[in-house]
Parts: sequence; C-alpha cells; structure tokens
Amino acid sequence: MRLSDHQLVMAAFEGTLEESGFRDLQQRLSEEPELLALYRDHAMLHHSLCEEFEGRQMAGESLPVPAVRPQRWLVPLLAAAAVVALCFVGWKWLSPGKPAQAMAGCDFSADATASLDGRPALDGSGFSPGSRLSVERGWVRLNLPRKAVALVEAPASLVYEADKVIRLENGRARFHCPPGALGLTVKTPSLVAIDRGTEFGVLAKPGGRDEAHVFEGEIELEAVTGEGTATLHSKEAAGVDGEGSIQRMEAREQDFVSLTPEVRVMLEEEFNSGTFETGRRPAVGASHWRLERGSPKIAGDHLEGTDFEAYFYLPTDALSAARPVLLVTVETVPGGAQPFHTTGWSGFSLYQEGYEVCFFGDSYGPEETWSLDVKRSLVPLTPSARMTGPRTMTLRYDRRDGTVELHEGSAPGGNPLVRSKLLPGLNFDQIRIGASPGASLGVKKVTVKAQEEPADP
Repeated sequence: MRLSDHQLVMAAFEGTLEESGFRDLQQRLSEEPELLALYRDHAMLHHSLCEEFEGRQMAGESLPVPAVRPQRWLVPLLAAAAVVALCFVGWKWLSPGKPAQAMAGCDFSADATASLDGRPALDGSGFSPGSRLSVERGWVRLNLPRKAVALVEAPASLVYEADKVIRLENGRARFHCPPGALGLTVKTPSLVAIDRGTEFGVLAKPGGRDEAHVFEGEIELEAVTGEGTATLHSKEAAGVDGEGSIQRMEAREQDFVSLTPEVRVMLEEEFNSGTFETGRRPAVGASHWRLERGSPKIAGDHLEGTDFEAYFYLPTDALSAARPVLLVTVETVPGGAQPFHTTGWSGFSLYQEGYEVCFFGDSYGPEETWSLDVKRSLVPLTPSARMTGPRTMTLRYDRRDGTVELHEGSAPGGNPLVRSKLLPGLNFDQIRIGASPGASLGVKKVTVKAQEEPADP
C-alpha cells in the first residue's frame, strides 16, 4: 500500500484515471490484497452514496424540469440494464490485465562505458524488451526475469527481444539459468541456444563462427541457416558458421571465467599466433599491448625477444572487497639464443599510476635464480634453493593485508618460494613483460585475474 492509493482509487471511480494508470491499477489489484480490499470498500461506499442521493438535487443546482413518468414496465428493464453495466465494469476492473512488461536491471562495472538505445546507460538502468544495449568498455550484469543472470563483457551489443529472448549481436556473454528461467533463448547471427537449466556461454563474432559453450546442464542448439540442430551437455561446445555448419568442440570455460562474480580475468594471452606489435589484443582483456621498446617475435607457440618492453593496461576496479586476491601466472620457455639469467633482468612487473611496484623473474645482479623484488628492499628476495631456467610461476597478492608471494606452478600452493609485504589496498593498472639487453624472455602464456580466494593447487 502507498499513501497515494486512496487518491488512485478515487480517481478510478471519478473517471479521471488515465489509461496507463488504469493498467497499473489492474495489475496491482491482482497482486495486492490490501489494495483490492480498499477498492471494494470504495465500491461499496460509492454504491451506498448513489442509493442514498438517487433522485436528489445537489446544493446550488436548479430544479430539474419535470419529466413524463415512464411506463411501469420500463423501470425493471432499466434496473436490469444498470445491473448488467455494473457487473461489466466490475469485471473489467477486477479481472487480471495483461502481464506487466518484463524488465531487466543493469549493473555496470566501475570502468564501464555503455549506451542504452543510443543514450548513456547508468548503473541500475532498466533494460526493457526492444531495447539495445551497447557495451564499449568494462562489463555489465543483467538481472533478467525469473532470476536468470547474464554477464556481458565489452565490446558487445545485444537486444532484449522478449521476456526470455536475448539477441547477442556481437561479443561474449555468460548465462546462469535457474529452473524458473527454463527456456531462456539466446540468438546470435549464426545460432540459437535454448536453455534447459544451464550455465553456459555464447560468443558472437559477426562474419566469423559463433560459439556456444555449456559448463553445466544442457542446451538445444539450432543453426540460423539450414536445419542443423544439436544437443550440448556439460563440458561440450559447438561453433556455427554463416552457412549453418555445426562443429563440435570441447567447452572452454576459461574463456568465460572473467564473466563470473567470484573471478575476473583481466588478461589472458597465449602467444601462439599472429604478430606482436602495439595494438595486439589478447584472447581475454579489455585493453591491448603497447610495445615501448624492442621487437620481440612470436615463434611457434611463444613470444621471444631480448632488449624489449611491452605493457598492458589492467582495469583498476578488478580487485575489490569481494575479489581481494590477485594472481599473475606466467608460463615461460627458452627464449632464443640469449640466456634467461644474466646480470641484467628478464621477467614481469606490476605498476600503479606509472610506478613499478613489484617485479618477479630474473632480477638485476649475478644471482641465477627466480626472485621477487618489491622495490622497497635493498636487494631482491630469492628462494632458499635456487630456481633456475624457464618455469611456470604464479605471483599472489592479497590486498587485505598486502601479502605478496611467489609460487611455482599454475596456482599458489601452501609453501611460497618467497614472501614479502606491499601496501594493502593496491589496485594495479599495468603489467610489463620484457628483458634487458643481453637477456631474453620466452613467454608462452600470461594470465592476470582477481578472485575471492586462490584456487587449491
């Protein structure tokens, strides 16, 4: 109940309620017992007043002109017509109207830039059927009807076609569909994915091959062109091209891990194709590489070079109270003719506001081992036992207390190689990869992500 509901009901009986207000009242009468009781009280009062003052003049009104008494048979007929009219009006008021239009709520990341139907979109914007949402930067969470959730990462464009229909024109999105949202349909230029109680991801690449990946549950897949169909179960995926050809593959959930509330992947790069130059975009990440020095090359399945520096911008809102742990995982390989360990340096650095905060890899100096340099110590920190040569390493930083650790492997374990302290609450905005003159770095893969807690080794 609202304070203005008495005026709303009075306006309905006085005939001054507009059409939109009429529909709103209809919907609320079917959903709110207190408002329905108020309406019935007003209806009874209205009826009583009509009976009490029937045939009487109001103060200030002139006397009516005497009319010819109607025939005795006409009175019952008029009374019956009045009853029918009242019943019809009551049915119109009390019968359920058309269902309320579905609406999706939009929650944007702090760095998001988006537009809704051509106008700047703000956090909390309503996303109604027929609307187009374009995300130029960051990501957006759509809270759909029936507790379905869609997480969409820039760059992307989508249209909310109907209550349970999303058209992803381009971009990447992850969908969580509880049992109540069964049947959610996601369309792309090449495929249609129909949910069957699922956690799944969809990738739309105009002019390329669209993909659907199932992480849990099951979806029905249809090709837009032709009559191709398929059923995809957990850990299965398929791509559909413009000609309607369906090609099955293994689901790559890691490509969509940035679209989960608990984990946000800021960068994932595998240097196994293309060329390395300013403007190169990784598989995951909203920015691009910026080559500041040197000319590293992609050779086979990795990047290698000497005397080079390349930078990548990271979103500053990824680390938060909900995701306080930063993990930087690097897979290194031999990097050509130059050695990894030299008196120079070779490795990886994290920056904040233009300042190098920490480095890990082969630090300056004659020590031939992996090390951690937090830039506040006089010398880099080295493991108790030397760790030489290319390896897979993970840096862990916890913004809650500032702890920073270096671990061997693709995930942090219980015993770090070295541990130190940084300031708590840092939000890194760049990562650098590179090597000094005379040293080389070979990199196969780099991943930077923020998450609730580090995964178990």
